[in-house]
Amino acid sequence: MGTEDQAKDGLEGAAEKAKDGIEGLLDKAKEFMTDENVESAAEKIKGLTPDSVDSFVDKAAEQAKKLNG
Repeated sequence: MGTEDQAKDGLEGAAEKAKDGIEGLLDKAKEFMTDENVESAAEKIKGLTPDSVDSFVDKAAEQAKKLNG
């Protein structure tokens, strides 16, 4: 096996590991994306921001819950 083949194999292996890692992170994020956690995060955001953005936060939370379902 030549140097070029070794480099190609190494890059393919690294790409596969990166893909597996990203998929694992997405799976973890989905586990934490419960309706209760979305609502909790929305309430915390609304507590830190002006009242004028509450409706936007509520809409974003509702959309997140729809996508979660």
